[in-house]
Amino acid sequence: MEQDFERRALAPRLGVVLILLLGALADYGHGNRAGHWVVLGAYGVVTLLAAAGARARSDRIRAWLPLVATCADAAIAVYVVADHVPRYAGEAHLATDAVSLLPAYLFLLQTGMRLRPRLAALFAALVAAGWAAALALLMDPARLGPDGARVLVRQGMGLAAFAVASGFVVATAAWMRASAAAALRAGEERLMLSRFLPDGVATEVVRTGGTASVAERHATLLGVDLRGSSALARTYPPALSVAWLLDFRRLVHDAVTIHGGVVDKYVGDGVLALFLDGDAGEQAARAVAAAEATLETLATLNRERHRAGCPTLRVIAALHCGPVLAGVFDDGRRAEFTVLGTVMNDLPRIERRAKEDDLDVVVSADVLRQLGAEAPERLDARPLPASGEPTLPRLFALRPGATGQGPEDGARGLPSASSTMLAKPVDAP
Repeated sequence: MEQDFERRALAPRLGVVLILLLGALADYGHGNRAGHWVVLGAYGVVTLLAAAGARARSDRIRAWLPLVATCADAAIAVYVVADHVPRYAGEAHLATDAVSLLPAYLFLLQTGMRLRPRLAALFAALVAAGWAAALALLMDPARLGPDGARVLVRQGMGLAAFAVASGFVVATAAWMRASAAAALRAGEERLMLSRFLPDGVATEVVRTGGTASVAERHATLLGVDLRGSSALARTYPPALSVAWLLDFRRLVHDAVTIHGGVVDKYVGDGVLALFLDGDAGEQAARAVAAAEATLETLATLNRERHRAGCPTLRVIAALHCGPVLAGVFDDGRRAEFTVLGTVMNDLPRIERRAKEDDLDVVVSADVLRQLGAEAPERLDARPLPASGEPTLPRLFALRPGATGQGPEDGARGLPSASSTMLAKPVDAP
């Protein structure tokens, strides 16, 4: 960024050099002295060196370049101001000569455009100090005659105006720098969040406060557990058990993300997925579709496993929905996007009930309600007897005896979220 700035700053600096050159030729200031040409030549050399230094490979040169350029700009601005300080009555017009204030204000704005408030403040301080010193050392009100006091007041007002303008530029540079930094952080956070959140949710999280955003919203939760993973781990080598667990995770992850959900976390042999985007009905439909896709893909995988002589895999899918606290929870040690609330606490209990009743897909009445009045019939939802837990929501098993998760286990699956059903139970090849 600094390199680009120095290259772009070359044009306005050369413009100032040209104006000063024309002023020198026109015998501006206190006379066409050799000092004018020395200062002008020195500043021209510094300007070219600053543009060349922007391309330097040395980090040290690039680090010091903004400070050196700022000091050079301040030096030429002070020189021009001092050269136009009136010293006797006949030079009173020099105080208002347009060329006298051009470098000071032009370079003040240019330094502010660096969005480095400290450099802008340094430039302003150097110019103001040099201007005040020039007034104190060079200006003699007695030699100015009757207009001396008026000229002195005019110069003082000019200095005060420069100080006010400098304060405005420094404050604006600080505000713009903070705004740019916030925009960059928001972009980085959105990019980070988009890796594990739907685009709409990632944008909303950033818009409502980024990593500090935790808000109540509706969500549909899908928990998928791998059955019998402990038995597999005891029976087969660890490498195989791990490979099968990863196969299971991948197929659930793909099914969830394709249907607009996000995998919140992996807990042992379980996967927790969240559906946060869209209204409650859309969330429920996507979650059901993701569960359906999981069972369909698992059935295909189990056919391949059966042909390879591997044990088939079965899963439990539990769905529940309701209000949750969702956002990035950051305790200063680790930041994690997740959800909290009663719905989250109920989901493991629903999974446990499904396991106790040897069911594959269990949904809460809340999920069915979001899918519409025809959902229980369309999904062939069978109400489960009330459990001993009074706080557990009313539960339904979806499509008992439907498509299997394995070619030989008679597992129950899930009907399509559309009016058609899944395929019939898979027979062993």
